[in-house]
Amino acid sequence: MKKSLFIALWVLSALLFAKPTIKFTSPNSDFGETTVGKTLDINFEFANVGSDVLYIKNIIPSCGCTTAELKKKEYRPGEKGTITVKFNTSGYNGRVIKTITVMTSDPDSPEVRLTLSGTVIVKDFAQADLKPDHISFGAISVGKTYVRKLNLTNLGTLDLRVIELSHGPEASLEFKANLLAPRNSTEITLHFTPFEKGTFNSMLKIRTNDYRNPYVFVRLEAQVN
Repeated sequence: MKKSLFIALWVLSALLFAKPTIKFTSPNSDFGETTVGKTLDINFEFANVGSDVLYIKNIIPSCGCTTAELKKKEYRPGEKGTITVKFNTSGYNGRVIKTITVMTSDPDSPEVRLTLSGTVIVKDFAQADLKPDHISFGAISVGKTYVRKLNLTNLGTLDLRVIELSHGPEASLEFKANLLAPRNSTEITLHFTPFEKGTFNSMLKIRTNDYRNPYVFVRLEAQVN
């Protein structure tokens, strides 16, 4: 009778104190150096070292460039699993740190923060250089058109493309070419026609595929009489 009671108490105690425990081989992964544009596969291995079933409730990457996959969500005591993370390096340059939050049923670790880090290197790129970056028309007359020349140069190693122009109605641009091979230049003609008298101060903006500095600017100033 005493033995049966002891066994019953032992089983009850085991049930009451059973809990899942998640343990990662390492919550941090350094991918070293990689070139921009690659998609990296990084694995985070874990095990349920507890005494009850472990549930992975959710996995939340810190941004859209990172995704996480897991084959199933339930892990018995002693069972292992792998979270596969994909990181798209497009648009990055330099040191990168990304995090993934894992929500679990482990009462001691309901949230586990995984970290991947490394350096993204840019070997080939387009680089826009626009000159001059400031044009002062001085004292000019309302309604009259004034013409100035700009020079756009591609200092990079990939073709440079002009994607978008932003400027006021007083300005218009004419391009000899909107696609530049590496180390080439093109002339841009600026037509400026002021519509109102007074001090004019505005910014002309050109967007290119130079992803490190996608915008080049020219400040326009004039005293319109």
